[in-house]
Amino acid sequence: MNDFFSDGSPFLRHPLLTAERTRQEIDFLVDALPLAPAARVLDVGCGFGRHSVELARRNYTVLGIDPAAAMIRAARDNAQEAAVDVDFQHVAAEGYFPVEPFDAAICLFTTLGQVPPASNEDNRGLLTSVFNSLKDGGRLALELPQKQPALDALKPSDRFGSDTSYAQIDRSHDAETGIVTEQFNIVSPEGAQNYHLRYRLFTRQDVTGLLSAAGLQILESYDGYTFDDLAGASPVMLFICAK
Repeated sequence: MNDFFSDGSPFLRHPLLTAERTRQEIDFLVDALPLAPAARVLDVGCGFGRHSVELARRNYTVLGIDPAAAMIRAARDNAQEAAVDVDFQHVAAEGYFPVEPFDAAICLFTTLGQVPPASNEDNRGLLTSVFNSLKDGGRLALELPQKQPALDALKPSDRFGSDTSYAQIDRSHDAETGIVTEQFNIVSPEGAQNYHLRYRLFTRQDVTGLLSAAGLQILESYDGYTFDDLAGASPVMLFICAK
């Protein structure tokens, strides 16, 4: 069983993570943080670099960090293809120590809450690292799913594709640990690959406590990438915070 963020991962071909979606998200964040021209931005859990690359296109100075080597390789390839300069480093945010502080940080798309194999400990410690990486007054944009709406929408299984080439996804939630597990079985005429993903879901109250414990002050709480107030039914929580 392969980690979801390893080589060949279906995450690298995620059909919903389009260039248009990325541009819209960055449009929103540039205004919501807000980002001054040429600001230095830390992309925590950068994945294959879609937000980092888009920020670099807009002349921000960006460092993207991720604990998955496969993601960093893909991010560097994507930056090279886009002809932009981004510094990508293979490091977990919990163990990152900046050379100089950043004006802003982004932590998006379920980065917070990831749980490694053979463990029930999530990566909430990254919030302290973000605090230590920011200038005084620096801003953080934190996006993550809201627990109850995510559980209400959780499907036990999905299947996409044809009889010979398909993706089978099986999902479960452990109420005791609060961890969601997703198993991906990717089948093609060339063979099959299996991947797994584990993450913890948080309530709004959970996140408020975690941010406060890390020394970060919540300035705004949004219903996803809108300027609507966060509500109990909001599938996505987006917090704008300050050091």
